[in-house]
Amino acid sequence: MTGTANNQEAPLHYLPLAEQARRIRAGELSSVALVRAYLGRIQAHNPQMNSYITVDEDGAIAAARSVDDAIARGERTGPLAGVPIGAKDSIPTKGLRTTDNSNLLRDWVPEHDASAVARLRAAGAIIIGKTNLNEFGWSRPSEADLAPPPWNPWNPKFASVGSSSGSGAAASGGLASATIGTDGGGSIRLPGGSHGLIGMKPTHGLVSRHGMDHNSHSEISPLTRTVEDAALMLDALAGYVPEDDMSWPGKPVGYAANLKSADVSGWRIGVPWTFVRSAPNEPEVTEAFESFLANLEAIGCEIVDVPVRGLAEARMANFLVLNAETYQRHAKSLGTNWDRYGEITRVYLLQGAYLSAEDLLNAAEVGRTVRGLLETEVFSREKPGVRALAMPTSPFITAERSRRPGEHSRGINACFTAPFNITGHPSASVPSGFSESTGLPIGSMLTTALHDDLGLLQLAYAHEQVTDWHTRHPAI
Repeated sequence: MTGTANNQEAPLHYLPLAEQARRIRAGELSSVALVRAYLGRIQAHNPQMNSYITVDEDGAIAAARSVDDAIARGERTGPLAGVPIGAKDSIPTKGLRTTDNSNLLRDWVPEHDASAVARLRAAGAIIIGKTNLNEFGWSRPSEADLAPPPWNPWNPKFASVGSSSGSGAAASGGLASATIGTDGGGSIRLPGGSHGLIGMKPTHGLVSRHGMDHNSHSEISPLTRTVEDAALMLDALAGYVPEDDMSWPGKPVGYAANLKSADVSGWRIGVPWTFVRSAPNEPEVTEAFESFLANLEAIGCEIVDVPVRGLAEARMANFLVLNAETYQRHAKSLGTNWDRYGEITRVYLLQGAYLSAEDLLNAAEVGRTVRGLLETEVFSREKPGVRALAMPTSPFITAERSRRPGEHSRGINACFTAPFNITGHPSASVPSGFSESTGLPIGSMLTTALHDDLGLLQLAYAHEQVTDWHTRHPAI
């Protein structure tokens, strides 16, 4: 299935979220019409794509009517008022089934929203449904999961990648205005790359996981079709939650309001070439990445080779901590509900049972060390540092290549993404090309200093202005 470039205005379901929201506020588009358009596409395409596990048709239409009525009365509405958002089915939603794609939770209906969902609703967004994932966001997807794995709308011969796979497929396939997922090792940026989306993992703690679980490396994150959409989503998602000990107490900036204010010409962009070339990059990935760097140079950035110590060790340390934390959350349940877990999920969960306290403490120390090296040696403003790092999003194009058992368990597909989970740095995948052999998009990744989420978005936006990748959509 080939993608199409939109020389004229995109159809309603592919309009940027920012434009949809503007038209709804202006009374030029009803939220009910927009929601019905997406529900129609979900009905037509979800049986093939498997993007959603649960769709809240009645709830979404009722919420849309409330938005339209409020606008008709002249009431002030939120910046996301009336736009339908898909939420990963691991993120709790009040009154809406949340399964984690596991038979263990097939009937769970949360009594409360996760903080991130509550903030989206407060901004006026409508949760249209719960998007697919591999069981508990861990292991490899399986036909034996509660819902079968999703497929990539750019070419449904290939699976959708990442644990936020359904979120990527829904956002790129025009089954939602945008989606949210989680990124513990690349599970937002990887589907962002392979679906032609902006997949942004914020600085650790900027978006609270309160009401979901306690995870030291995974961030609730947006998947959008444009950088401006990502900025609007982050404006809604970011904020301090006192009940969350990992929540950042600082005041977020206005990401969308300040998105276009930066002149990025002269920004130094570092490429850790030794590390990049150590990965088994497919040739089309290398070609797209080189084109990405050329586009950065075209907007005035200076590309420099920069040595970055510890990235390979940080990748391994990140997955060690994730293994330990994930097993800890499931240890008791595994003992009492063994047969209700998928076979592959059990294998992946039990890896954490063999880790020692020394392993966990050593991994945490690696994370702290590499975080410090990045802040003092790479992003330092006091000496010639760089404003951002650039790398491919993944060395592989397809989910099938990424999921080779011997490599997936070692996180090879996430070699570029995972280091910045354990260090906590903001990082985003942006569209940078297409694979001629598969028709799938290819992403490249930018990473900035801790809490320079605005700078990350500003650089991604400047890059977007000299490309047309964000105007292309799957032909479904």
